[in-house]
Amino acid sequence: MSEKDKGFKFRRLFFRDAGPGTQEKQIQSAEPVSNKIPQTYVGVQDQSLVEDFVQRLQNLINKNNQPGFDFLEFTESLFEEKQNPDAEIYKIVFRIAQKIDKSLTPSRLIDSAMFYKDLVQRAADSEINKGVSKKQELQAEKDTERNNLGNGLKDTRTKIQQLTRQIQELQNQEVALNNQFLAIDQKYESKFIDLERKIGAIRDAKEQVIVSIVDIEAGIKSNLS
Repeated sequence: MSEKDKGFKFRRLFFRDAGPGTQEKQIQSAEPVSNKIPQTYVGVQDQSLVEDFVQRLQNLINKNNQPGFDFLEFTESLFEEKQNPDAEIYKIVFRIAQKIDKSLTPSRLIDSAMFYKDLVQRAADSEINKGVSKKQELQAEKDTERNNLGNGLKDTRTKIQQLTRQIQELQNQEVALNNQFLAIDQKYESKFIDLERKIGAIRDAKEQVIVSIVDIEAGIKSNLS
């Protein structure tokens, strides 16, 4: 059997009889409490991402396939016999396997399973830790951006308050100046009247004096010439 066929058949181990509800349950039960994805997200997550990582883990397992007949070969043989093997299939496959490797024992198979399980656990934990680190970096980037924008908003609002006060002061000043402007005519009206009276009086006095002078001048001309 080619590596491609072996990988495909063994891959079915991870997906056998797994509907959307089962797959979601498996994902939730395997995830630590602190890293659980919100329920609303788990229900709509892209299944292709799960399948892609399962394939990557399968490739890792195939790459690290231990010499001889071990857990991988035993699992392949099980699923060649039946998609959902029962106790009898386990016994039959184990008897056949012992004919290939007389030293094979259930303990060896369990130890082999532990090896691949630890391999998968370490690989997954490594990727999870990378994801957690990336989330922390992204959160720090988000917090920095929020702080910068928050400070910018605070400064802008402070300037708006200052400008609002200045505008209010200028509006008050405008009202006061406008009132003064409207009161100018009234302020100077009495002064103009007083000046006009004085100017009129001077004109009248001038006319009276000039008339008296002209009269005397005429008398001199007519009586003394």
